[in-house]
Amino acid sequence: MFKYFSLTIFYLIVFISPTLSAQTFNLAKFSIGKSRIKVELNDFIIHYQNSHIEANWISNSVQWIRNENNLLVPRALLKIRVKPTSILVHINYRNNAIFPVQKHGASESLVYVDLFYPENILIYSGSELLDKIVIEAAATASARSKQLIDYSCSPYELKIDGIDSEYLSVGCKMQRLGHLGSETPRLEVTMSTTNLKTLNGDKAPYTIFLDDNSPVEIIMKGIDEKIKHFRLSAKLPTRLNRFKTSFGFGPYIYESQENQATQNSNFAPSLMIYGKYELNDTASFKAFDALLYSKSFFNNSGMYFSYDLAEAFDGRLYLNALLGFQGLHYQYSKNDKTVFRLLYPQGFEVFYKHAFIENYTLTYGMFVSTSSEKYTNTWLRYGKSTFLELNYINWQYNQSKIKMWGLSIGIPIFSAL
Repeated sequence: MFKYFSLTIFYLIVFISPTLSAQTFNLAKFSIGKSRIKVELNDFIIHYQNSHIEANWISNSVQWIRNENNLLVPRALLKIRVKPTSILVHINYRNNAIFPVQKHGASESLVYVDLFYPENILIYSGSELLDKIVIEAAATASARSKQLIDYSCSPYELKIDGIDSEYLSVGCKMQRLGHLGSETPRLEVTMSTTNLKTLNGDKAPYTIFLDDNSPVEIIMKGIDEKIKHFRLSAKLPTRLNRFKTSFGFGPYIYESQENQATQNSNFAPSLMIYGKYELNDTASFKAFDALLYSKSFFNNSGMYFSYDLAEAFDGRLYLNALLGFQGLHYQYSKNDKTVFRLLYPQGFEVFYKHAFIENYTLTYGMFVSTSSEKYTNTWLRYGKSTFLELNYINWQYNQSKIKMWGLSIGIPIFSAL
């Protein structure tokens, strides 16, 4: 049952997720994201002067995108009409010339506007500038609840204090500095906001680099030219280690069989060791060792190359492949010979980040036998550095057979390199 259920999940993700990612979630160089905050279009004021121009937001058109700066920002459709109809009219937004459609007695176009980095929209008739459209976010006491600090910043407890009334979005990307064995963090923080600009007039996006826990004091000015003073801070580790290990233990219930002898529903304590060496952001080597001993002895260990295959839902869900081998020792009783098998089951893991609680990950994984020898190992894990794991193993070779399931807790014990 576990085997066929897991294989179904595997095939669905492998063959369907890349299709969804290409057709549903990606748009040109942007990917569609999901925000934890709500944006009200009424809070974004449209300024222009020419009476022959109309500009209005399209209702329910807000869409969160992850842009080329890896920043999650909202955009919305702005309907622009220039009367009367003229083939000379064109719109310039972010250095892109947009030619409107002539209909209903006007020249019309729908333009996606980045609400946290709007820039001016220029309306031309030939070479003559008719007007410019300026977007301003209304300062509001509730804006603090509409400030987005992206999930990418969650591990570093990033905080911004002093601009509670301004709309903004912040994203993070961790970089490694130094040589292997002594790598230190460098956090790249990108910020976009509707109204704020530097004192010399530079507009969003803005970048801050953090290499320790020192806060950054920032002075900017608003659209009203008033000075804004705020502070940005984060908590960074002193070292970035690539090699990490965890220790696990917990109760298991198992059934074992050798020839005609059977032991049913025995209780056994379990001891596990997990290891991971990170090659880069998407690939690593993983190893494990699981030991159970009561009336029967069972030891299962393995080493695998792990790499990401696909992702969806703005990177919160992704599929990881496991390619490698395992060694298995089994002894039914002290009077029986120890059976050793070298196995080559291949596997996968599905990760769902920030599941139920921020920074907590829900993982489903499985190894499936690639030979006639029966072997299934599936697990469900939840947590972050410390985690709970529900595990099921079923193995059979000739007259030797074992089936077990149990719950264990994993605790980090050592990291290096």
